[in-house]
Amino acid sequence: MISIIVPLFNEEENASRYPQTLFPVVEPILKEFGETAEYVLVDDGSRDTTLVVLNTLKEKYPGVVVVPHGVNKGLGVAVRTGIANSRGDLVVMLDADLTYRPEDIRKLLAAYRETGADCISGSPYMEKELTSEVSSPFRIFISKSSSFLYRKLLRDDLTCVSGIFRLYKKEALDSLTLESNNYEVFAEIIAKLILGGKDVREIGVKLHTRQFGESKLNVKKEVLNNLRVLYKIFRSRYLGRTWN
Repeated sequence: MISIIVPLFNEEENASRYPQTLFPVVEPILKEFGETAEYVLVDDGSRDTTLVVLNTLKEKYPGVVVVPHGVNKGLGVAVRTGIANSRGDLVVMLDADLTYRPEDIRKLLAAYRETGADCISGSPYMEKELTSEVSSPFRIFISKSSSFLYRKLLRDDLTCVSGIFRLYKKEALDSLTLESNNYEVFAEIIAKLILGGKDVREIGVKLHTRQFGESKLNVKKEVLNNLRVLYKIFRSRYLGRTWN
């Protein structure tokens, strides 16, 4: 079984469209690969009607699991909650606004079946046209800049460390102790997998523009958070220190 984790915070418009944009897109892919799935939808203390929408989906779709946070704790905590509540032997993570399209889960599964890797990471930076729809050059610049620094510390061929769209073996995720509370959690995950000798592969996937709602990314905060992760990688890899 595949656990599809979607963390949400104030995403009522996007969540209400999952019966059109998510479930019917994923189901044919599952049949194609002979898989079943659960949808682990983590509401991170939304202040709009997101939780109401999710509970309605849970009533209508048997594979939906809703895990609410009473208060907003941060994307990293929501991801950790999703992992803890997942029952599948594979885990796929999706962003709530589906800027990484669910149909590309097919690419993740195909790459996994071919390689058996511990992590298949979707990167929009492997080819220029994969970011052609993104209207924020600043977002691309920040992401590419951070990826450059991570490459120097981790692996030369990495093009994206901050993206959510990945497939993992659940046992690989369960081997990690995660501490990040915000967006830097994805860099922490991939760093700890690589430092732990796990097999991490990248494939190219297209990044689309958000259709509904607003991004929750605080650029200044995330730059500082990623600098902390980079320091911990350096300390772990070159100074022989523990992550903490």
